[in-house]
Amino acid sequence: MARPVKREPKKPYKKPSLTVYGTVRELTQKVGTSGRLDGGRGAKKFATHL
Repeated sequence: MARPVKREPKKPYKKPSLTVYGTVRELTQKVGTSGRLDGGRGAKKFATHL
């Protein structure tokens, strides 16, 4: 016969909290390590279809 498994008691329910770090624009336009805005390199200069 199998032995019963010992389990830790359940933790009491804790209401989730929402942390706001800023707007999407603020989060995606942070200054990179080079000191410039992290906006990518712009549009690609080559065509994908000829």
